[in-house]
Amino acid sequence: MAEKTACEGNFFDYLIDSFWASLPEQTADDLAKCKKDALSWVKDTVTHLVDEEIKWTEWHLDNARRMRREYQASQPSPPADSPLGAV
Repeated sequence: MAEKTACEGNFFDYLIDSFWASLPEQTADDLAKCKKDALSWVKDTVTHLVDEEIKWTEWHLDNARRMRREYQASQPSPPADSPLGAV
């Protein structure tokens, strides 16, 4: 597949490519590495926060189930001859 030329692509992509091309190669490589490292850190942080939130949601849900079971166990069962007991 042929690469896009400046005329085929987005003008802003061309502008950004021009910025990177204006930098010395080693500077561009170092800056790109720094940017990738920073973005990876953000991604890892967000992933960790989401994982923690999922863990805590499961924990709260388990506690809610336990509380429901305890509440239901503490309630007297209806007599067998009542309409509720005939189910």
